[in-house]
Amino acid sequence: MSPAQLSLGGLALAVAVLVFTVARWWRRGCEMPGAAALAGGLLTGLLSALCSGGLLGWAAHRLVTEATNPLGNRLAGTGSAQLLPQAAPAGLSIGGGVATTLLLATVALAWRCCDHQLRRQLTAGIVSGSALGLAGGISGLAAITLVPAVNSLGDQILAAFH
Repeated sequence: MSPAQLSLGGLALAVAVLVFTVARWWRRGCEMPGAAALAGGLLTGLLSALCSGGLLGWAAHRLVTEATNPLGNRLAGTGSAQLLPQAAPAGLSIGGGVATTLLLATVALAWRCCDHQLRRQLTAGIVSGSALGLAGGISGLAAITLVPAVNSLGDQILAAFH
């Protein structure tokens, strides 16, 4: 599987979805369940985009290349199909993949248990996170700050079962 690249239109769409979701959350009174749903979706999408392989990496790749980029390119217009530079590998280890899979399972459980509004926020977070995770600056920042914590958590989970 070749690595996915984000287009300018896909980036614009991801940022627009995120801004509109945050604005709607803000107008509704900054409720904590909405913030948790959006943060969980963003984290899941971002970590899925940082997975170098497996089902999560494949799903993030497909979401960006088949939905986010084409739709964003159509909305943004001429010249928006230009691809951004490819993000460097983030260094997610096997333990990090386990922790990301457990996060996905938690988000899927939350999806089943929440109302329509929270589902929309989860979905918006996943779409935005998976696209933004392919932007070089955001993936680099995540590789420095988020990935070591997720790898450590996953390693501890794996150590508990050994």
